[in-house]
Formats: sequence, C-alpha cells, structure tokens
Amino acid sequence: MNTTDANQHTPLILVVDDDKFMRLQLRRAMEQAGYEVAEASDGEEGLAAYTRLHPDIVLLDAMMPVMDGFTCCHLLRTLPEGDSRGEKFGDSPTATGTAEKSRPPGGSRNTPVLMITALEDQESVDQAFEAGAIDYITKPIHWAVLRQRVRRVLQASQATEELRQQTERAQLSEERLRLALEAAHMGTWDWNIHSGKVVFSATAEANFGLPPGSFDGTYQSFLTKIHPLDLELVTQALVRPVEEGADYDIEYRIIWSDGSVHWIASKGQVYYDQTGKPIRVNGINMDITERKHSEQKICEQAALLDIATDAILVQNLDNQILFWNQGAERLYGWKQEEALGNNTAELLHKQISLKLRAAQKTLIEKGEWYGELYQMTKSGREIIVESRWTLVRDEAENPKAILIVNTNITDKKQLERQFLRAQRMESLGTLASGIAHDLNNVLAPILMSVQLLQIKIQDRQSQQLLSILETNAKRGADLVKQVLSFARGMEGERTNLQVGHLIYEIAKIANETFPKSIEIHTHIQTRELWPVSGDATQLHQVLINLCVNARDAMPDGGTLKISADNTVIDENYARMNSGAKVGSHIVISVSDSGVGMPTEMLDRIFEPFFTTKEIGKGTGLGLSTVLGIIKSHGGFLNVYSEVGKGTEFKIYLPAIEGELTSQALKNPSNLLTGNGECILVVDDEASISQVTQASLETYGYKVLTASDGIEAVVLYAQHKTEISVVLLDMMMPSMDGPTTIRTLQKINPQVKIIAVSGLLSNDRVSELARAGVTTVLSKPYTTEELLKALHEVII
Repeated sequence: MNTTDANQHTPLILVVDDDKFMRLQLRRAMEQAGYEVAEASDGEEGLAAYTRLHPDIVLLDAMMPVMDGFTCCHLLRTLPEGDSRGEKFGDSPTATGTAEKSRPPGGSRNTPVLMITALEDQESVDQAFEAGAIDYITKPIHWAVLRQRVRRVLQASQATEELRQQTERAQLSEERLRLALEAAHMGTWDWNIHSGKVVFSATAEANFGLPPGSFDGTYQSFLTKIHPLDLELVTQALVRPVEEGADYDIEYRIIWSDGSVHWIASKGQVYYDQTGKPIRVNGINMDITERKHSEQKICEQAALLDIATDAILVQNLDNQILFWNQGAERLYGWKQEEALGNNTAELLHKQISLKLRAAQKTLIEKGEWYGELYQMTKSGREIIVESRWTLVRDEAENPKAILIVNTNITDKKQLERQFLRAQRMESLGTLASGIAHDLNNVLAPILMSVQLLQIKIQDRQSQQLLSILETNAKRGADLVKQVLSFARGMEGERTNLQVGHLIYEIAKIANETFPKSIEIHTHIQTRELWPVSGDATQLHQVLINLCVNARDAMPDGGTLKISADNTVIDENYARMNSGAKVGSHIVISVSDSGVGMPTEMLDRIFEPFFTTKEIGKGTGLGLSTVLGIIKSHGGFLNVYSEVGKGTEFKIYLPAIEGELTSQALKNPSNLLTGNGECILVVDDEASISQVTQASLETYGYKVLTASDGIEAVVLYAQHKTEISVVLLDMMMPSMDGPTTIRTLQKINPQVKIIAVSGLLSNDRVSELARAGVTTVLSKPYTTEELLKALHEVII
C-alpha cells in the first residue's frame, strides 16, 4: 500500500505506546510502508487522539501506566461514532510529523485495533480479544510480519466496507423488484428524453384517473396532473437522474379530473446509449393514497401519544421495541432512533428479576399485568415506574405484541417513604415517651440505693461493684434523657447565640479528651458571624454528637475540622436541598478524614436506633437527635461521605435578621453575568444539571450538559472551540472526575475546569491543584458562588 489512487486517502495509523523508542520504531516502519502516523504516549492520550483524529487502525501497547491497553481498547469500543468530517489533521501536538491536510471520514467504533504485547499466554490473548482487538502481535516485533498484519487488517476492513455497500445495493434492488411485482395499483411508464414522449401503461393511466388510451403521451400533459405544491419537487426529481445519473425515487400528489387528491409512488432508472448519453428513463408507479391516509391517521394517533406525559412503548414477544413515544424519550433519555429495535430487558433493566418473569407469565395467562418496576435511565439513574401491560393479539387471536404504559413514580415513592418514616418516628416517639417515664421510676431508687450502700459498705471490692452499678445506672438515665428529647421534640428556651463561642468550647473539650492521634482544627471568625436564635444546651449536644462520631470514624487517628461561616441561600441552592429556605444562614461544618460511609448507609443514618457501631458502643439516637434539634431550630443539614476519604456534616441555621443580613438579602452582591460564553456542565445527577443550566442561562451563559466523563470527552472534542469552561463533578460513574480532567487536558492542555465536589478534603484539593485545577466549588453551591467562580476562571 505504498501508493494510493486519487479516490483513496492514505491510511492513518494511531500508535499508542508509553515507550518513546518503540513509538519511533513503529512510526518509521509504518511510514516506510506508506502510511500516515500519529502517536500517543498512554491510554488516556490515545483515547483523546482517537476521538479527535478518527484513525483507520490503532496499534496499541497492552502494558502501559495510567491506563493499560486492554482498558483503552474497551473504552474505544464504547465511544459513539465520530461525526467530524474534513477536520484539519496535524494541528495537534500528538499528530507529530504529519502534513496538515483535510482528511475524509476516518475511524468509528469498528476501527480495527492491533494489540502489541510481550505476553504470549492464553489468558492475555483472550483478554486482548475480549477487549475488542482484531489481532495481536508479540514483542520483540518482526517488522515484516507487522507490516503484513497491518496490510491484511486494512484490506479486511476495506473488504468489509465494500461488502456492506454491495449488500445495501442488493437490498435496494430487492425493494425495486418487490414494487415491480406488486400487482395492485401498479403501472409502468417510459420517457424518451430526446422526443419528450411519455408512454403510460393502462394501469398507470388509471392511477392518474385517466380512461384507458386517453393520455396523449406528452411530458407537459403529465405535468398538468401534478399537485401545484409538488410540481417543483417532481421536475427536480426527473432532472437529477438525467444530469447526475441518480435513481428516480419519489412520492408526490396528483389531482384527478374530479378534483380529488391522490398519492403516487414512482421509481425509475436512466438508460444510456453507447456514447454514455442518457436517452430514456423508465419505471413504475403505484397508487399509495390508501397507505398515505393510513400513515396520516397513525401520525395523528402517534402525535396524541406523544402529548401524553407517560412513557408509551410497544414491544414484540421477543422484547424488541417497536414503538417509543416522546414521553419515553423524556423519562428514559433514549431517543426514538436509539431505542427502536433494542431489547427492553437489556435497555431498561439491570437484570431479569423474578418479578419481571412473573409479570410476563401473568400477561400471557390473563392478557394484562399491573405493578411497580425498578428501571434504569440512559444516564444510569434508577427510577420506579407504575407499569401497565396489555397483550395485543392479531386477527387470529394469537399474541402479537405488548403495549406498555409506564408512569414515573420515583418522587411519589420517595415522599411515601418520608411520610412512613415520619409516622414511624412519631410512633417510636410515643412509645419512647411512655417507657422513659417508667424507666426513670426504675432508675431513681437504684441510684439512691447505690449512694446509701456506698456509705454503709466500706470494703474495697463492694465499693468497686457499687461504682460500676452507679456508672451504668447514670448511663441509663442519660439514655432516657436522649429518648425524651427525641420523643417530645426539641423544645427549649431560645436566646440570641454566637455559635463561634460554642465551637471553641467543643474544640477545647475534644482537645482534652480525644486521642492525641487526632488533630483538631477550627476556623471561625467570631466577630463577623451573624447571631442565631437557639438553645445553647441543645446546639452544644449537636456538636458533641457529631465530634464523637468523627472520633469513632478515625480509630487510627486523623484530622477533625470544625468551621463556621455566613452564607446566603438563594433559590438555586434551595431547589438542590430539601428543607432549605431562602435567606441568611450560619453554616457549621464538622468534617473528618476517617473511614467514610457508602451511599446506601447515608440514607439510613438519621433513623432512630440505626447504628453502625458495635453493640454497647452506640444507641443509634445520636444523629436522629441531631436532626430533630436542627429542624426545631428551623434549619437543615447535609452530609457528604466517601469510603476511605472521610465524612462532612454541614449544619445550616437561620441567622437573626439584622442590618448585615438584610443587606445581604437585598443586595446579592450584584451577581456577575456572562456574555454568551458556553459552559459544559458535567454531573450524573440530572436535577443538579437542570438547575445549574437554568441558572447559567438566566445570567447570560450558553450551556451544554453531559451525564458522565465519557459523554463529556465526546462533547468537548466536538465543541472545544466553543466551550469556555468545564464545570465538572468529581464523583461520576463510567469515568470519574480526575480521569476526565486528564483526558480533557490531552485534547486541550489549556482547558479551563472548575471542579465540583461534596467532600473537599485537603488531599482532594491538593490532587486537583497538581492537575492544574485551582478553582473548586463545594456542593451544593449558590448562584452567587457559581457566577463568581466562572467570572474568575474566564478572566
């Protein structure tokens, strides 16, 4: 393949290898064979170069740092097909040594990958093919063998493409044959280009509403039958085959002599003389009026279905999707063209559950089924739907398809869970209040008796036993107090408080009692903090409970941070947080660098009597008490946690309205607006993306959104000249924040990124700083914080 003809482009080979000398050898070997070569030094750089350049073949080293070849190969297969056409090649640092020129369409998810590996064991070979490689070659490389393999792979790829084109042409011919042989309403016609004479068969005349033999055979008479609105369409369609050699294939309206409108489908082919000049066009036509009316009726019905807010879909008995309305597009995120033909079980369900099998069995037996199902959206978010299935039968009463109507009840189920939790807590409170009274009556004489016995019995062993008895009785009394606080609600005397003083007291207690392996840091500007109205004893208990939990989460030591600051919650922030209200607040943060908690545990930590501690070391009332106290003060709290990274509690308490807080509310710092800059918002939480997009568009920005790192990379590669800033969440499925940052920087080293995280530890901030990201937003953020960060980065 040292030479190419004028209609072919020189194949582009992307070499991905962390060994600079090996890349040089591969480049020389491939350029000597007549190929163009681009290089990448690791898997992430290779992924970025692949997305940008669309090569014809990839030579991929299996063992590399950062991202190995097997992972890179698998990700190449998950990327959507590129739609860049004629993109300038050679303008990237990775496309070194290549002339800058416009390239035709290149790679897609079918681009062959040739894996280069030093391992010859069967497991490595299997892993290469499972990742999507088409072939492999082992080190040390025999260069003649490599060139032969590359030539063979490219030839096979070209042959596959030619076979696909031949198949398409064969299918087109089959369609023409089917149409020509269809007896009903089929007619033939022949147009002599030089004479202008048109010959219609009897059926063709009937299709135009003409009696047999009445057509005078002139081209102009034919045109007079065409509907005025379709006349230009028909004349252009007839000219195109003559001038360009294209096939004639059109649907148009005609008007019969009685004024009725009919539809004609017409297909034709051009014939040439020995000199290559077109001499005639002949073909067939057929009356498709009835089909068009049926299609129009179906379209009208489909339009009504698209108006429906529910997801409506039809699948055959093999679960293949046949119909997908706009409600389904909105609910699941899959466009109609993406969903049609796919298997519903694979598209919407993680796995085939017993409930799904039971539903299918009931449907076959009874003809219908109704129930709730857990399903997945395109972004990977789990939803709950109320699903109604109806079995559709054919004329012979045999099962033919399944009509499914799904209603999203995720929010409804969440509200139900909250209501049931509130009922459960109320019931537990009533029960706790009743038993606490009896427990106090039991404990009171025990404590008094112990104190009397300590006076009367003086021997050492008895004193020790009495001391243990007294300690445990007091512990029981303290537990009863907590139960009563939970049961009665957090009522207490409210006074104007400065929370900074409370935090200093807690920090002093922690320094004196916590293990020395735990470092305690505070950050409070007491004089600048707004006051709050609250019960000092209850807020003291909140801080003690959170600090004790932080201590227990760091058995091997760590860092405990306590801070307080002023903040103003706007509507954007309030929509992101249940229970939040617009206005001035004090935010108190208690964070640790401990073991952290998984997501499923975070949903339960505020339930009464739920604890992760060992028996005897926790009652499960600490955090439920914290939540009750904060709510009774008109506030709310958020918790963020990552396993192995730590946990952070943020408590928001309403500030007392005064001169400072009123000014903060009336003058929201003259919010900075954009000038039409494009912001790429990347977050797997759809609600956060939607709120952020609405806020940015309100203040003069354009917005693109992506639900994960892979989608962000593809969007950035397509719109990198338009995008000013990437607003990027650090915790996402498929490709996390740090990996996405590195990949984006491979595409554009000057990309501007604002990192967003719910848990901003020093390690995370340092990691981002080393990656070149200096601007970080903490979730959830206010509109003011977001606009200020964007303004600083864009400038």
